[in-house]
Amino acid sequence: MKKYKWTTHQVIQETKDAVTIFFSTDQDTIEYQPGQYLNISCIVNGEPLQRSYSFSSAPADKFPSITVKRVAGGKMSNYLVDNAKNISEWDIDAPIGNFILKKHIIHDSELVFLAGGSGISPLFSMLKSLIKTACPPLLLYSTSSPEDTIFKFQLEEMEKNKQLHIFHSFTRLNKEIKGINSISGRFSQPIIKSLIGQYIKQKNKAHYFICGPVELMQLYRETLRALQIPESNIHTEYFDPVITDKIIVIENEEHREILVSYFETHYRDNEEQTYECTSLIDVQPGQSLLEAISAHAIHVPSSCKKGTCGSCWAIQENGQIKMVNNYALSDEEVTEGKILLCQSYPLDQSVSIVIA
Repeated sequence: MKKYKWTTHQVIQETKDAVTIFFSTDQDTIEYQPGQYLNISCIVNGEPLQRSYSFSSAPADKFPSITVKRVAGGKMSNYLVDNAKNISEWDIDAPIGNFILKKHIIHDSELVFLAGGSGISPLFSMLKSLIKTACPPLLLYSTSSPEDTIFKFQLEEMEKNKQLHIFHSFTRLNKEIKGINSISGRFSQPIIKSLIGQYIKQKNKAHYFICGPVELMQLYRETLRALQIPESNIHTEYFDPVITDKIIVIENEEHREILVSYFETHYRDNEEQTYECTSLIDVQPGQSLLEAISAHAIHVPSSCKKGTCGSCWAIQENGQIKMVNNYALSDEEVTEGKILLCQSYPLDQSVSIVIA
């Protein structure tokens, strides 16, 4: 992950509540994979915020892009939908994320994309990256109506060119739409099973990529489990924080002290200088590592604070830590020592971590 200063190239209104923002990188090349995301830092009504947005562009596209949809209570998203055209410069951290379309999967497997709402963004990046596959992928896409369907015309063009099969669920319609493979109402397990059986020849060997609202993602996952799809073939990316009760893992009243190594960047005579720093941080009972570190004015990239975006990852070097929720790191990354600071609590006094 690197820090970038990008400018606005273009803003396109996708629907009444969604825009796509194209960035000019000013020759500052970025390498990312389909499905990954970036973090944007922005001042919104005097409040500094950082949020994560998936690339909706493909890596081969000239201008990287994200697609942002208005959401209830979304401070950053709603601000960007209304004001993106007036923002000239962007503070970007990228690329981030493990929800990626790997090359061996493209060549060896049938592909199924299961989307809802703005969850189409990382899947659209993947679809645009598929130059040629042995079998066109299947896309099941749930939105409220055709007018609220992000990338509607681009997806229709892909289907027309036999690049994919699309089936829509329009949740706020009570009638069928002629000329579109769709249902009025919500997807159900029987419908999803039927469509996968109709379009996918070897469903247990196919790979499934899921992104959208939490309840819809749970329906997709439950259906795939009912079909006995291997867990290793199911890939998920959560946009909405998964709702969980905060779990206090420290039962006594003692505070902990942890050792934190991190990097600070300063500018001197217009030259960027980076210094490695180490601090002893006091962690109160029931306080997450992210809360404790932020209270000591150490900057840590973070967004959802629910264990879904993966922005606040760090490396655990010593000690015992309890990570309550993890919807972002792979099993391999956890084995390597990566943790999510927003979900991690120290269990002893010997904890030391490194913020990369």
